[in-house]
Order: sequence, then C-alpha cells, then structure tokens
Amino acid sequence: MRDIRRQSAEVGVCIVGTGFLGRIHSVGRTWKLDADERRSVLAELRENLKPVVAYAGERGVRVGVEPLNRYETSLLNTVEQALDALPAECGLALDTYHLNIEERSPAQAVRDAGSRIALIQVCGTDRGAPGSDHFDWTAFAAAVKDADYTGPLVIESFTPDNTTIATAASIRRPLAAGQDELATSGLAFLRTL
Repeated sequence: MRDIRRQSAEVGVCIVGTGFLGRIHSVGRTWKLDADERRSVLAELRENLKPVVAYAGERGVRVGVEPLNRYETSLLNTVEQALDALPAECGLALDTYHLNIEERSPAQAVRDAGSRIALIQVCGTDRGAPGSDHFDWTAFAAAVKDADYTGPLVIESFTPDNTTIATAASIRRPLAAGQDELATSGLAFLRTL
C-alpha cells in the first residue's frame, strides 16, 4: 500500500461490533488517474487488502471499505467501483452522505452491495440528522431490506465545535441545536422507517 499511504492525508476507521470499517484508502487525495494508473493503484490496494482481510477474518472481524465522494478521493467513489476493485471477502461500509453525491440511485447501490454490506452510516444530505433533508429515505429503507442487511444503521454526523473534524469534513455551521438533539431526532426518524 506504499503509494496509497503516501497519497493519503488521513485514514479514519471505526470498530462496530466485530467490524473494522471506513475510510481505509486514499482519503484527502484527489488526482486525475489515467486508465493505467487506476489499474495499477487498484491492483496494489487489492493485493495489500487481501492479507488484512484474511487476518481480520481469522479473528472474526469483517473489514468494510467505504466508497467516498469525489471531493475526498479519486479512488473509490461508487459501490460499483468498490465491488469491482476490492477482494470478494472484503465488505463495504456504505454512507448515505457519499451515496447521495455519487450514486444515480442510492437505493440501487445498496441493493447492488447486497451481502457485501458490513455497515451503513446514515445522516442527512447536509450531514445533519437523517430525515431533515431531501434524501429518499423510504426507497433507501426498502433497499436495505431487499439487501437483507440486518446490521446497525449508525448516525454519523459532525460538529463545528471540534476544529479538527470540522475542518476535515468542511463543517462551518451547526447542523442541529446540539449533538444530542441531532442523535435523538435522527433516531426517532429512523424508527419510523
């Protein structure tokens, strides 16, 4: 992963239950890849992920890679790209924020990811509470059901009060009256689905 590590500005992951999930590729680095460079970088990513995925699997931990929007990386932006690029044993961590930007149909992307889904992160299209936005949550919930995903929906949001995170996520205004309000209103909305 030499090249990918060198090109990466940050790598963030979360552990949920028995999963190691998130931004584990080329975050904060956007560059135009020609076809040969894309093949080379993806081959390197795939080869370097194989032992990580195998090691984690032997210990009952699932690795899930998160496709990110084009403003955060040039490497894996869509579910289709991730499915094509990653070892079959590697899961996907889906995030409604990124799905909303990159997928023509976020619901279809969830269906396409199917059994490869390791985690789903949810937030509003502005990174605020789910349900307080224009996202088609009804179609999304139906797709999650169609994909037979029964894991957690994790509300992921940010606050301008944490300078490091606010800068990394370009959060320059409050997304709710407070983080507790964001979490409780988001959870209340998700339960209606």
